[in-house]
Amino acid sequence: MFRNLLRRNKDTEPVQQPIVGIDISHSFVRVVQLEKKRKGWSLLKASSKVLAKSYENEDKRNEAIITQLKNIKLEQKIKFDEAAISLPVNSAIVQVVQIPYLEDNELNEAAENGSLWDTAINLSGEISEYSIFWQTIKKDKEKNTLSLLFVASRIEEIEKNCDLVRKAGFDPIVVDVRCFALRNILKTMPEVADISTKVFVEISGQENYAVCMQDGLPFIYDIYVTEDDANLLVEDGDKVPDEVFQRVAAQMRTAMNSCLKQSGIPSLENIQLSSSLPFVKTIFKQLKSELAEYKVELMDPFAHLNVASALKDSLQSEKNNSSFAVALGLATRQLDIFGYFKFVTAVSNINLLPNKKEREKKEKKKIETNGLLKKLMVISSLLLWPSFALYIFMATSMYSANDTIDMENKAVVAEQKLSKKTNQLAELKKWTQTSGLINSRLLDLSYTASFPSVIYVTEIIHQRNKPSLLVFRAKDPAVSGLVIKALSSEFKNVTLKEIKSPSSNKDLNTISINFFIR
Repeated sequence: MFRNLLRRNKDTEPVQQPIVGIDISHSFVRVVQLEKKRKGWSLLKASSKVLAKSYENEDKRNEAIITQLKNIKLEQKIKFDEAAISLPVNSAIVQVVQIPYLEDNELNEAAENGSLWDTAINLSGEISEYSIFWQTIKKDKEKNTLSLLFVASRIEEIEKNCDLVRKAGFDPIVVDVRCFALRNILKTMPEVADISTKVFVEISGQENYAVCMQDGLPFIYDIYVTEDDANLLVEDGDKVPDEVFQRVAAQMRTAMNSCLKQSGIPSLENIQLSSSLPFVKTIFKQLKSELAEYKVELMDPFAHLNVASALKDSLQSEKNNSSFAVALGLATRQLDIFGYFKFVTAVSNINLLPNKKEREKKEKKKIETNGLLKKLMVISSLLLWPSFALYIFMATSMYSANDTIDMENKAVVAEQKLSKKTNQLAELKKWTQTSGLINSRLLDLSYTASFPSVIYVTEIIHQRNKPSLLVFRAKDPAVSGLVIKALSSEFKNVTLKEIKSPSSNKDLNTISINFFIR
């Protein structure tokens, strides 16, 4: 019996980690806490605090945010610190990257040593400046393709948002991107989760985007709103001119057309609209009228939750329930914080928290320790004094807090050294394994068959990290354009380097062209 009591049951759901979703918009701070029992979600807490339309400076605004978050924590009697927060869409890089098929070990190795992102993603600055999340979302070995979701944001930007929440007494352990947090309310809607195509749109003045989900693949589109129109949406409320909504609708239509074209689907069933602006009903009415070809619906994030009557009364006083959608989506993250579900859809599992692996280990250990202590308490109720003696023995035998911290710090330093050496070895190993394939690619001269017959090649120099060079001679220098066109079908960044005129009319022009191997 005791063995069964202490053993972790792998067939049951993981222990839920209490967590709140915190959404900070331009004029509100919102906090939501959920609880999941089996397949149903219940709303435990939901609170909203107003921010002023403008402040003297950013520091004053941050002070107001911290104060309001502290007030919510006290008023809602939140006894824990863990929170999930979101980053603005415009502060994150979100791409679906397609690369040649790789086995899992090769893919992980390329991601760890950074070589994967050097070739697949164009980042400004050093890769070490970013916190990166990635996950495989589609494999096709027969077509030799692999689709990866790549999400990244500068660590400096992430820490700025985390510090703001920490000063309010919360501990951010999940950092998501706003568009994916909005999409995560699907977890609470089992009847629509199986629909192949889903579209979510937020129009909030400063945050305006569309998320199109097609068979698990995310397509993110910026809905362009001019600075003047954004200010009108934020400041003028119901007095916003119709022309503003016409322009916003036109940009939404462009995003929807891009979604249809990129995903290859014939039509969209509906568009779920949310906004953090208080006059959302006016926004909904105007956009629904302008986008008559689509079924635009105003999102109700609480529609599929179990809500206590006391909370229902509180929510009825809110002018705009759709504004809770992002906070609610963040609050669903309680079950995937610690990687229990390795195959959870990538867009549901994003975490850009720097050093998240180390943090996950500590949180896992804390949960497991707390779980063990609870089980020991059950045993102690059965064994009374013998179990109490066991507990005293364990307590007096454990390392002190300072010893544990010192060992953890030493372990981190050792892991960093090991990681550095491992990366160096991995880079050398990868270069050795792939050099034969690369050289085969470099020596393949079949592309010269498409060159004009009036030229002859004198030199080809292939380089991996520098421009490759093709040198040929021709009577008419104009044929260089034909050669560039032929090379462009096989290589990238094909450019004319120089043309050397002949010393006499009987001689030929010498033409040099630079190109990069794809």
